[in-house]
Amino acid sequence: MITTKLANDYVDLATAFEREAARILEVEEALRARRLARLGLALLKTAAPVAALYDIRKSQRGLVEYDDLIRRTLGLLQQPGAAWVLYKLDGGIDHLLLDEVQDTSREQWRIAGDLTAEFFAGEGTHTQEQGPRTVFAVGDYKQSIYGFQGADPESFRLWRREFKNRAAFASLPWQEPDLTVSFRSTAPVLALVDAVFSVPDAARGVAEEDGRAMRHLTARPGEGGRVELWPLAEAQTDEEDALSPWEPPTANTTRQNPQQKLADTLARFIARQLSTPPEEGAAPLTPGDVLVLVPRRSSFVTALIRALKTENVPVATLVRTGLADQLAVQDLMALCGALLLPQDDLTLACVLTSPLGGLSDESLMALATGRGKAEPLWSALREHHAERPDWTLAWQMLDGLFRRVDYLTPHELLSEALGRSGGRARLLARLGPEAAESIDELLSAALRYQDMHPPSLQGFLHWLRNSEETVKREAEAGGDAVRVMTAHGAKGLQARLVILPDTVGTPRFEDRLFWVKDEPTGLDVPLYVPRGALAVSVTQKLRAAMQASAIEEYNRLLYVALTRAAERLVVCGWKPGRVVPPESWYERCRKGFEVVGAVPQEWDAGGWTGEMLVLEEKPQPLGPKEGQKDQSASQQPVAVVPPALPAWLGYAPTWQGMPPVPDAPLARPLAPSRPDDAMLGPLPPVRSPLDVATVTPAAAREVAFRRGTLVHALLQYLPAYPQAQQAGMAHAWLSRPASGLKPEEAAALAEQVLGVLALPDLAPLFSPHARAEQRLAGVAGGQVIVGQVDRMILLPDKVLVCDFKTGRHTPRTVQATPVLYLRQMAAYRALLQGLYPDKPVRCVLVWTEGPRADVLPDALLDLHAPGGGSYSAS
Repeated sequence: MITTKLANDYVDLATAFEREAARILEVEEALRARRLARLGLALLKTAAPVAALYDIRKSQRGLVEYDDLIRRTLGLLQQPGAAWVLYKLDGGIDHLLLDEVQDTSREQWRIAGDLTAEFFAGEGTHTQEQGPRTVFAVGDYKQSIYGFQGADPESFRLWRREFKNRAAFASLPWQEPDLTVSFRSTAPVLALVDAVFSVPDAARGVAEEDGRAMRHLTARPGEGGRVELWPLAEAQTDEEDALSPWEPPTANTTRQNPQQKLADTLARFIARQLSTPPEEGAAPLTPGDVLVLVPRRSSFVTALIRALKTENVPVATLVRTGLADQLAVQDLMALCGALLLPQDDLTLACVLTSPLGGLSDESLMALATGRGKAEPLWSALREHHAERPDWTLAWQMLDGLFRRVDYLTPHELLSEALGRSGGRARLLARLGPEAAESIDELLSAALRYQDMHPPSLQGFLHWLRNSEETVKREAEAGGDAVRVMTAHGAKGLQARLVILPDTVGTPRFEDRLFWVKDEPTGLDVPLYVPRGALAVSVTQKLRAAMQASAIEEYNRLLYVALTRAAERLVVCGWKPGRVVPPESWYERCRKGFEVVGAVPQEWDAGGWTGEMLVLEEKPQPLGPKEGQKDQSASQQPVAVVPPALPAWLGYAPTWQGMPPVPDAPLARPLAPSRPDDAMLGPLPPVRSPLDVATVTPAAAREVAFRRGTLVHALLQYLPAYPQAQQAGMAHAWLSRPASGLKPEEAAALAEQVLGVLALPDLAPLFSPHARAEQRLAGVAGGQVIVGQVDRMILLPDKVLVCDFKTGRHTPRTVQATPVLYLRQMAAYRALLQGLYPDKPVRCVLVWTEGPRADVLPDALLDLHAPGGGSYSAS
């Protein structure tokens, strides 16, 4: 330190000390910068191989991420040969629609700019077919809240000006309408929104560039609404629960933290609102009309959900949570752990007392205390499970799964536990229907794990515990339940009553990794600052800019949350240990309530007292429209004829209901190629090669069946090859040792197949447009029919279908065709006639021995049609 006397005696000493202090600061910053450079180099050396390996893995599996699609598309449009790509695209793009452009990244904007470059250049502004080309962009700067996904609201404004300038330069019309009318919210909600963002600090990142005041108009005038600001919940003071040292407590004492106090109060408030009769003309409030929004996941969400369930209020949490944190998943993971290591008594005890095991605590204690000192709990259950019914059920489940755990994949084991063992029903009965999402997500995770790793149960559990697998319900899947979700997920949603409970926090942002543009190379270079003591001036400026950007996005997130309310809005929170931050939602809203002139009211919620601010507008009665007279008095009552009551409800005076007429059950499915009754007579001496089920064990029949299978295979695949190659391929394929044919048998069979292919009547059936092995299923004549035709083709004037029959004996005439085959083809015709009612269906039986093709007459098939009906078309 330099004293005043020393400074007066040596005038230049203070200046010299200041210069030296500045030099030392520069040296210290240079040392910190050097340290940061080494840390950044270490980060790159560590991360670069990981990133490269990640890209290789994606390439090997043919996978791309959303960022990869954007980056590669941009590279395609900006590479040296991009002119040709744009030329090819230019002929097919006349109108470009950009939705939610406030959440568009810089790279996406550049893609849109490249795709529409010709829209504003010379002849490219118009097309002969469509007229002028257009760009239609929809977005709201105030709702840009996805900065963590790359959304850049400043690019929204920059490209808005860019497109406007392009249109002006090309002398094209440009429209930029202000959409200020809200069709969702009533006047009190919109008045609060305007008041909140009229304060300069809250308007940062929300207000327009020209500084215009925000003003919303409602499309629901006179419908009324209410907005409330509750006092902050405070922690219980020491004086409230202080006990005299001379008086022992007579009951358990609990200290309720402010978050739990707010959660319990909100749960009671919501339950009371749901049970309160609505005002005249208003609809009753249902659980699905309530939406609770939080800025981020926190322990408060869990406390609120627990409190709502205590009040018997249906609730659906739409907040993304860790998969391994779900109770149902934890129970299933414990089951897997017990199967891997049955000697783990603690894990097994957790399984037994879970919904999967079904034991009560008393039942578990009876089992555990009755065993020997060194006896595992698994052994005790195995030895004594027959003594109690609940022990028996638990052992049957565990023993059945334990016997198969070494032979099933994780997905198969979980499916077994949830399905055949009844685990899903037990979990849903105990935990409620909301557990279904986490169970299904666990099964999906097991499938994903098996696709990437060997299907080891131990490996799956390790992977699941260390992964970031999450479960999230869709907003529409909430049903008639109170929805608890983040404000990010509520975008595009609305509710009659919106509650903002977590309002005293501040925005968060990453302040350890900064990206700096390297001017010579144009690359973004990472600067890793693990702690604040290593910060340099560059990173301090970057941190300040990131903090300002985070606050602006936090303000926009508040705007989105406030505008989700249609009729009622409640803003509340709990008092933090320090002063409420000025950039918190609560402070922003409190100032807005003051600006709008809210009315203070006394607040008392079970000892939690304070002052509540309220802005309310009662709904106005709807009178006759201007220019109309009230004709209600002169109108005559209109007679309303009630609809006829159904017979099952009954009729006066006895009201004895009549049971509904049951639908006639369909008969069991008919396979046309298989006999199903004794009406068909003796089985024919020849069989369809498709009829595997009727093969007898006799050796002769086995040989015939094998020959039929070979013929059928050739008739299925040979038509796909050129005619010149068919003979050689047939002989080569039948001469294989696997065919089991002698050379002369193979040659004879090949000639038989080639003879069938040469039949002129069958030429359409062997054309490239024909279908082979066509499966058919449907209902005809009240009979379910399932079958498969050998070949069919849809011709302009008819449908042609054939079935091949192999064997040594063929009927002399068409009328002598076995009944089984006639019924089979009649069933096929009935199904196809239902599909193609405007075309006749012609059925052909092809006898490979000969060969010969018999066209079956409709009159003959009508005698054997399903249900006895006629299915021939004119």
